[in-house]
Amino acid sequence: MQEYIPIDIPGKILYKKEFNVSIRRITPIEQKYIMSLSQKQQRTNQDYINFLKNLVQFDNQDMTFEELYWFDVQYMLYRIRFTTYAKYPIKLKYLCDNEECQEEFSAELDMGNIVTFEATDIENLTTTIQLDNLGECPIRQKVMGDDIVIDKLLADKGFENGDLAMRTLALDLCLISNGRSLDEMWELANDGTVTANDILNIEGWFSHTIWGVKEEIKVKCPKCGKESSRGYILALEDFFSAN
Repeated sequence: MQEYIPIDIPGKILYKKEFNVSIRRITPIEQKYIMSLSQKQQRTNQDYINFLKNLVQFDNQDMTFEELYWFDVQYMLYRIRFTTYAKYPIKLKYLCDNEECQEEFSAELDMGNIVTFEATDIENLTTTIQLDNLGECPIRQKVMGDDIVIDKLLADKGFENGDLAMRTLALDLCLISNGRSLDEMWELANDGTVTANDILNIEGWFSHTIWGVKEEIKVKCPKCGKESSRGYILALEDFFSAN
C-alpha cells in the first residue's frame, strides 16, 4: 500500500474549501506509463489529469483534483518528483555567460535549492477586476479543470488543441466566468461585451499573481567561478524520470 505524505501547498489560503493534501511516490509501472503517454500523439489533458489525481489525496471528500490551482499542482510535481527519486537530482545544463569563458557545465536541482513563493508573498493580490462593459467582476486563478473545458471548446469551435493563442483567450474567459459556462463567455467575447482591453487586463493580472516554484537557480561556473541566477523550464516528463 502506497504511503501518502502530507504537504503544504503555497496557495492554500486562496481556496474556499478547507482541506489538507498529501502526495505519494510514483511506482515503476506508473513511471513507464506516463513516459509512454507523453510519446503518443493522441493524448489529452484529461489523460494527464486522470494520472496525476491518483498521486494526490485530500482529507476533505468535497475537494477534487480539478479544483486545484495550477501553481499548486506545479509545486506538487516538484515534491512528487524529488520524493520518488530522492537520490537523483534533475541535471540542468548551462553555458557560462562570461564572454571570455563560455564553459558548458551542469547544475543539479533538488528540493534543497527550490525557491518557492507563497500566495501571501504577492503584493496587492486582488480577487476582482474592472471590465469595460461588465464592471467589477470576480477573477480567479487557473484551475486544473479549465484545461478539460478548454479542450472541448476548441474542438467544438474547430481550432487545433495546440493553438496557443486561442487556448490563452479561452483561459482568460475562464478566469472571469463567475458561474457562466465557457460557451457563454465565448459569446460575450464574440459580441464585444468582453473587449480586447479586458483581455489585456486579465493577462496582466494573471502575470502578476504567480506563486509556487520560482523556476530560477543560482549557478557557479566551475572554470571561471562566475556566479549568476539562471532560469529553467521543465517539461511534464521531467517530473517522472530520474534521467
